[in-house]
Amino acid sequence: MKKVKPQMRVVSFYHKGTGMFHARHLMTSDPKVIPLNTPADHIAIDGDHFDPRSQRVDVATGEVIDQLPPQPSPDHEWNAASRRWQLRPEVAAREEARKSALERIQHLEIKALRALREHALGEAAATQRLRAMDDEIAQLRTSLAA
Repeated sequence: MKKVKPQMRVVSFYHKGTGMFHARHLMTSDPKVIPLNTPADHIAIDGDHFDPRSQRVDVATGEVIDQLPPQPSPDHEWNAASRRWQLRPEVAAREEARKSALERIQHLEIKALRALREHALGEAAATQRLRAMDDEIAQLRTSLAA
């Protein structure tokens, strides 16, 4: 008689009261170990393809349903394709511009150290370079305040 190899099974766990998925999964060929490895107050469900950030189990029906998590801030909008909240494009652009301005200010302040040394040594052109850098930094700081 041919021995049948037990089939591998993957299960996820959801909270019996909220339907929220637990981070843990279990892969086993022995169904008897599933109850032993089920977290307290959780129920096992076949599969590991669930998205705990945008899905949960309807505890009344046992069906997996989509869930819209709370909006993190008014600056976020729901992206139906990725099923995630994301920053609105104009907010992301504003944050990227701020980051770039801060990086440029840091670059200019480091670059100014050489011009300061040259200025201290009496090099005339160093003063002009310092003024130009200081003007650019002032302009960048104005853009940060906006």
